[in-house]
Amino acid sequence: MSKRRQVGEWVWLAPNSGFVGESDRLRAEIQPEDDPPPCWRDCGDPKCAEWSTLWTEEDGDKGRHVLCHVSECQMRDEKVMP
Repeated sequence: MSKRRQVGEWVWLAPNSGFVGESDRLRAEIQPEDDPPPCWRDCGDPKCAEWSTLWTEEDGDKGRHVLCHVSECQMRDEKVMP
């Protein structure tokens, strides 16, 4: 079962989360959303939600990045090491 997440929470992501190839290299903050839809990954958790927008922490001089459509089943409290 996935952990229920809240707006403003900082999370680490599993590799290839959402629609971004290198999503696992930076922490990301969940952005406000009215009512996140169910997970699109068919993860088996009926309460798993998909958050439309997350913003990463600063990435040197590149600033922050947006991550799109990340499900709670792809979010972690700690960085996932390869």
